[in-house]
Amino acid sequence: MHDKATYVRTEALPLDRLQPFPGNAKIGNVPKILESLCRNGQYRSLVVREHHDGTLTVLAGNHTLQALAAHGPGDCGMTTRHGDDMRPCAICENEPWDPAARCEIVTCDDETATRINLTDNKTAADGTWDELALASLIEGLGDDLTGTGYDDADIANLVTALDVVVEDEPDDAYDDEDDEDDDEQDQAPAQPAATAAATPTGPDGQQQPATTTGGTLTGVDAPAGLTIAFSHERVPMVLHYNQADRDEALRLVTAARAMFPADESAGIVLRALRTLVAVLDSQHDPDGAVTVAALLRAAGASR
Repeated sequence: MHDKATYVRTEALPLDRLQPFPGNAKIGNVPKILESLCRNGQYRSLVVREHHDGTLTVLAGNHTLQALAAHGPGDCGMTTRHGDDMRPCAICENEPWDPAARCEIVTCDDETATRINLTDNKTAADGTWDELALASLIEGLGDDLTGTGYDDADIANLVTALDVVVEDEPDDAYDDEDDEDDDEQDQAPAQPAATAAATPTGPDGQQQPATTTGGTLTGVDAPAGLTIAFSHERVPMVLHYNQADRDEALRLVTAARAMFPADESAGIVLRALRTLVAVLDSQHDPDGAVTVAALLRAAGASR
């Protein structure tokens, strides 16, 4: 026998020739898979082991096999919307159909067959989600979630996951200094860098965001211009930066809070970041000059 899976061929096979993997431990969402098949078609082949006696056992794709069997022969009558058009079921095309599946045929020994079945089921459930990227993908589909595997309840859970407050002082996961040093630095007030300009004062006597010639802020994990069409206005933002950049960012946040005391935390951070971007942009312009008015505009002030 073969101690690894060896590809033999790809073939469309009648369902009655395929046997499910004995003792398959995964419980899948067959209705959701069937909905996807009817909307998208069979975009992934079943992985099928061919035994020496010609028997065919499904190693990966057992729930797709069940979904195709649940569709059954003939015309299911289902249509799906594609933009402004209504199209027939992607499985049967709304015509007489004999249940079959596209299969990738392999040969292997019993132990390898079990390992393939286990790892396919396990890896399908592993991993975590980037909720912001997921929301962007779903938002691009509009109101039609057919064939995505998501429903209104999933969207509600995603909205809840995204509805978080951005903290002004996130933990720095990449700070190499020990906790004791961090505590001492956190207790001391943030001081401007030696190269930073003095904090300017506006016409009303309030402090304005100061300029800097050194600090940078990296790791903003939120694509610019992305709009999530949900019932909230907050999206998560993760900032990773070193201690010097952390001090500069906190100084800008403090200045923004003093100038805009009515703003929520997320708005304060956004104003500080806009100001910092204006400063950094000016550094790449040999004729650029950062004025109080420019910083006020960057921060979103109306005055």
